[in-house]
Amino acid sequence: MNDQNVWHAAVAAITGQYHRLPQPVRAMLREKGGAICSAKEELHRLAHEMGSSVICASCGGECCLRGKYHFTVADLLIYRSTNAELFEPRFGRDFCPYLGDAGCLMQPSLRPFNCITFNCERVEGLWEPERIEEFYRRERELRRLYNELEVALGSQVRQGLLMGQSD
Repeated sequence: MNDQNVWHAAVAAITGQYHRLPQPVRAMLREKGGAICSAKEELHRLAHEMGSSVICASCGGECCLRGKYHFTVADLLIYRSTNAELFEPRFGRDFCPYLGDAGCLMQPSLRPFNCITFNCERVEGLWEPERIEEFYRRERELRRLYNELEVALGSQVRQGLLMGQSD
């Protein structure tokens, strides 16, 4: 089974599980997912304000070379809870399948944890110590929110969506 087939099978399986969740669990997922999305937006804002998008565009996405396993079950469940349209990965290339011609296929609030929390030395090198401290304080908050989701839904939610799905 190729990556595209694995992706579609995993999305179908997790989407089915999402639709079978009891309504109170889905409401909890919307609430916790909303908090996670807000935290990701704030992390993105902190990096973007310091010119990260210019640096990221100029380097060609070196940090995005191997992102295939970054998208997790939790990320898909949050996508489903927001009713956002799910992107179509571009497998079969030498870099992250979640990159399109204009950058990441996901809006910042829905990007995987690794993608939204990583800043290369070029980006962080522009920041004042206070900005770095604030960013990592907010990263710890995001990690705490993911841990709450994991406790509520089970440890498998932090697993990469494509991991354990292929032959």
